[in-house]
Amino acid sequence: MTINFSSKKKYKVIGNNPIRHDGYDKVTGRAIYGADVKLPGLIWGEVLRSPYAHAKIKSINISKAEKFEGVFSVITSKDIPINSNYDDNHIKNLQKRMPNMNLKRDVDNILASEKVLYKGHPVAAVAAKDRNTAKEACKLIEVEYEVLEPVKNVDEAIRKNAPIILEDLEGDHLGKIVTNTNIAKHFRHAFGDIDKAFNNCDLVIEKEFNLQMVHQGYIEPHNATAHWDENDHLSLWSSTQGQFAVRDLTAGFLDLPISKVTTYPVEIGGGFGGKTKVYLPPLAAILSKKSGFKPVKMIMDRVSVFQGSGPAPGGKVTVKIGVTNDRKIQASKVDLKFEAGAFPGSSIAAGSVCSLACYYIPNIQVDAYDVLVNKPKTAAYRAPGSPQVSFGVESVIDEICEKMTWDKIDFRLANASKEGSRRTDGVLFNKIGFIETLEAAKKSDHWNSKINKRNKNKIYGRGISCGYWHNGGGRSTVDLILQDDGNIALNEGSADIGGTRTSISMQVAETLGIPVENIHPSIPDTDTIGFTQTTGGSRTTYATGYAGWESAKN
Repeated sequence: MTINFSSKKKYKVIGNNPIRHDGYDKVTGRAIYGADVKLPGLIWGEVLRSPYAHAKIKSINISKAEKFEGVFSVITSKDIPINSNYDDNHIKNLQKRMPNMNLKRDVDNILASEKVLYKGHPVAAVAAKDRNTAKEACKLIEVEYEVLEPVKNVDEAIRKNAPIILEDLEGDHLGKIVTNTNIAKHFRHAFGDIDKAFNNCDLVIEKEFNLQMVHQGYIEPHNATAHWDENDHLSLWSSTQGQFAVRDLTAGFLDLPISKVTTYPVEIGGGFGGKTKVYLPPLAAILSKKSGFKPVKMIMDRVSVFQGSGPAPGGKVTVKIGVTNDRKIQASKVDLKFEAGAFPGSSIAAGSVCSLACYYIPNIQVDAYDVLVNKPKTAAYRAPGSPQVSFGVESVIDEICEKMTWDKIDFRLANASKEGSRRTDGVLFNKIGFIETLEAAKKSDHWNSKINKRNKNKIYGRGISCGYWHNGGGRSTVDLILQDDGNIALNEGSADIGGTRTSISMQVAETLGIPVENIHPSIPDTDTIGFTQTTGGSRTTYATGYAGWESAKN
């Protein structure tokens, strides 16, 4: 049975606001988060991080740290399997498991090998009887650096004779392979005759916007607990938005089959996209094995979170928009240079698509650059890439409206994308509801209320801004089990970062015609629940129950 959400009938469950299934545990403190995991014989791990943004590692001496009382093991990049005399063919076979990633670079981000590429880049890690002992032991690790000139922003990265961050990088510049560069990728979306269109405009405004990296600021820092046991099996607990990604990535980094790795779910104290990456689990795993199969816990402090995990990219966005007196946008040109951090892979693909998606513009050109700088490798953050470009585009549109004395909503309505409009990358929109949203905003009490100007010491105003996101995400599964007492056990294959246990339970309750309180959701470990999309793969596993599958889809 499928729920038809377009129907006008009244639902009995959907639309209500039940007590969340995880609510009592969270408000009473019973909920288990990553840092709460405790195992018998647990020891602590700590990371030594680089004090330099760019430097060669000439030598690492761990002998003093290894002899420190209470220390069980010390590791460097040499302890990561793919760095331990593995031949090229073996590395290529490992890489096939994760075709959308660069395995060597991702491992180097976890633990630096030849160079450190940002301040906070992990260099070594220690396991000890407690956290303070591990911290003190890290201070005994002697690292000799050859400090290099850092690249701090996109302007410095692309200037002539700039320091090269990755010497082996082959940049793709409009399909041409370029070496000795900090620009990992440059691509373009374009249609129409951009130059002719600008020449025929009555007003053209061009602005440049400089943006800084912005961190997600989740409440719970990154953490991991790992137990590599005597059966050569690895168990993991970590604060993550996807326990299957943790399993697959950690297995790949450590050259383990995924059947040898099990990730157990815990509550997650916020992520916003920043907890889709793996930082600590592989390190905790190697420390566990090297410490005699003792479980190891690692928790980033807040400074380490800021220095060593991925923020949203900063960079530079240039926006040029031309309009005619009939209130129509005729042409737009956007140039976006995003800071990828020390390794390629910023959100330029999404940013380029989102930049002008809100508006029907017959002539466009978007140039996007993925630029390396000596900062942490960037990660997702709430519609990655869209806020940066939207800020620039919407700022220019506001200035156009102010110069031409046009109403800001009416101007956006006159140029709004709708069904059949062509997106920046050429895709034609289906029904998107943007015009209806603008019309609702125009009729709203907020837009039509009077602005209170009684306080002369404050400036009051009203603004509007529009943005686009195409959404995304892998598939997951839901299993439904009818219990003897008539209740339903629901097993969900995705991490619950936004209340999905309750929302999917509501869909199931609506479908089956029972109260949502009769649904008992849980998130099993990665050995217990089916999963339909591996990291970079396309394997398919369907849910046990048809209603569960429909719930997962919707």
